[in-house]
Formats: sequence, C-alpha cells, structure tokens
Amino acid sequence: MSANKISISVLFFLFLSSLAVKSQDFQFSQFYNVPLYQNPAFAGSLHQTRITAEQRLQWPRLDARYTTSLISADTYFRKFNTGIGGLVMQDYQGGGQLSSTQVQFMYSYELNLSSKLTFRAGLQAGYISSYVGYSELRFPSQFDNQNGLISNSNPYGSDSSIWKKAKGYGDVSSGGILYSKRFWTGFAVHHMNTPNQSFQGPGVDSKLPAEYAVTAGYQIMLRQEVNMHEKDELSITPTFHYKQQGKSNQLDLGIYGAKNQMLIGIWYRGIPVIKYDNLPNNEAVIFFVGWKGDPLRIGYSYDYTISRLARAGTGGAHELNLTYVFPQRHRHKILKRLPCPSF
Repeated sequence: MSANKISISVLFFLFLSSLAVKSQDFQFSQFYNVPLYQNPAFAGSLHQTRITAEQRLQWPRLDARYTTSLISADTYFRKFNTGIGGLVMQDYQGGGQLSSTQVQFMYSYELNLSSKLTFRAGLQAGYISSYVGYSELRFPSQFDNQNGLISNSNPYGSDSSIWKKAKGYGDVSSGGILYSKRFWTGFAVHHMNTPNQSFQGPGVDSKLPAEYAVTAGYQIMLRQEVNMHEKDELSITPTFHYKQQGKSNQLDLGIYGAKNQMLIGIWYRGIPVIKYDNLPNNEAVIFFVGWKGDPLRIGYSYDYTISRLARAGTGGAHELNLTYVFPQRHRHKILKRLPCPSF
C-alpha cells in the first residue's frame, strides 16, 4: 500500500473516531513537561510562577499528520497552600480538516501529611470545541485501486441539518499526587462528565470516555556535592505513565538522567503483552534531550515509529518544550518540591 493510500485510510479513521465512542485524547511524549495537561494537581507544584509552551508535530510525512500546540501558566499561593493554573490547546489533523480547541482551568490544594510526605489534590473545568471540514475530506468510497479518486461526492455532510461542522461541550477532570523527596505517584481522571461529542443532531450520543491515568517515578541520586560557588549533581530517574480510555490503553516506560542542567532520556511506548487484531501493541521509542536553565528550560524529543505504520515513512514525531520560571522576588522557606526535571 502506498503512503498516500495509508494517509487516506488514517484520515478516514480519524474522522470516524471523532464521531464514535472510541475517540481518544491527544498525547505528548514529554508528559513530564506538560504537567497541567497530565494532572490538575500539578497546578502550582513548582511553588513559583511558570509558563509552558509545547509544540508537537506527529507523522509529518503523511497527509493525516497531527499538529498540536499548548500553552499553560500556573502559580502558587503560599498563604493558602493552593495553586491555580490554566491552559489553551489547539490540535489540527489532516492539514486542518479536523481541529479541536480547548481551554482549561485548574485548582490544587497542597497538604503536608508528614515531614516526608506531601499530597496535592486538584480539580479542573474547561470547554472543548471541535470542527470538521467535510468538503476537504476524502473517504474510501470515493476511490478505487485502478483509477484513484473517482468521485468528488462526499458521503457525509450532504444534509447540513443532520451533520454539524462544529461541536462544543464542557469538561471536568480531577487528580491527586503523593510525593516525597525522591518519589512521586499520581492519579488523574479526565472527562469525568463523559460529554457528548457527536457532530450529529439531537438524539445521537457519542460519549467521550473518561480517561484514567497513573504516573510515577523515583529519583536515584548518584552524586550530590554543594560548595560556595556551585552545585554538582548526577541522578537517574525511572518513570512510567499509563493511561486507559475506553477500550484503548497506553504505557510510556523509560528513564532520564540529569547532570546538573543537562537532561537526556529514552522511553518506550507500547504494551507488547497486549495485541489488537492480532498485532503487537508497539508504537514508538522516544529520545529526549533538554537543558534546565534558570529561568528558561528547553526540551526536544523525537518519536521513532516502531509499529507497522513505519512502512509508510511517517517521519516519526517531533516535540519541543519551552518553560519559563519566574524568579522569586522574596526569600521564603523552601518547600518540598517534586523530584522531577520540570515539575
């Protein structure tokens, strides 16, 4: 099968997924660098004001490519042990024929359980708007193997009173994080209200399934030396991020190392012991490099496709993160922070 035919098939699948119960959330390989998207309990977790921008380009060599942009901001109020945050995210699929925009707001509360353990709870509320450009979509019924495109007649959207171009709905999520000096684990539930995302008229339901996500990591300090002029640290941190939505699930498992400001990492995405339609659940190997400066932090990752889709020459996925942390104006008692590179 040629790359163009695969692109058409993928785009058709994406369209159907926006109408059916199997629709899935967007994903970021640098899940640790978009904490507010991952779990609302991360709002204010840095105990400073933070602005994050994330750009992801997935499958750039296919027509059914994803382009996802996110910008978020959060801060912490020491007096009330609370954090607030917000994010705006846009996603384009198939060159813009399918698009989605969401605005989310988060609130978190931090509670010290003991001198070593801290718990954070978070709530999130927002609005999601989706759009379909029917006129630009192509479907399998419009092609044959010999002549290519044989019809410009779109099988969907012919009756505008039935098929809508835009759909909007409210969204509610929650989460919690438990952490110590070296260990953290979190749990989040997104789309708790399972909103109806159908583009059809009244009486047609296409519920967006709730997404359940678990993340954890443990920082292993190999060297830590502090003198009057500088701090020398070397550590490795195994991490994992698992999520399940409807009948689909995904696992990111890997490790990153930190040498002072320098960060490198490698992750595997997939669950090889689970098969779909007799195919192994392998998706990508992810390589990451970053720099944790003060006040600017930057990270780049590349997804190397290892699934059967690699035959189409997808181009993998590129992801760039920029995080700016505002310096503290006044000295305060140091609070316990999550042992993560950018959380």
